[in-house]
Amino acid sequence: MSASLAVAMEPLIRRKIFMTEEQAIRELLRDYILRQISILQREAARFERRYGMHFERFGEYLHERSVLLETSQLPPQQRQSLGQAIMQEEDDWLDWKAAREMLESWLGLRQEAVA
Repeated sequence: MSASLAVAMEPLIRRKIFMTEEQAIRELLRDYILRQISILQREAARFERRYGMHFERFGEYLHERSVLLETSQLPPQQRQSLGQAIMQEEDDWLDWKAAREMLESWLGLRQEAVA
């Protein structure tokens, strides 16, 4: 362990919050991982509530909307409005996808950290 890490852990051990540096590192790491998982789960749930569907269905929905934009004979104003809405939804899809991938990564890390 680096000297700076040992110095950072010293007050926690001195106050008997943790018995050893290893225990401190393990528990703090576990708590940090769980906090990241919770944040990403809330973000995914927020997207599910916003769109009223799961991620996979949202991808299908976006594809359907893109096809509609390409194939329909909408008036210019509606076409522009739909295009802007789809662009925002695609941004949300990317954010949602990134959150899901990060969540999977943190879940995997949790398994490794516990072992």
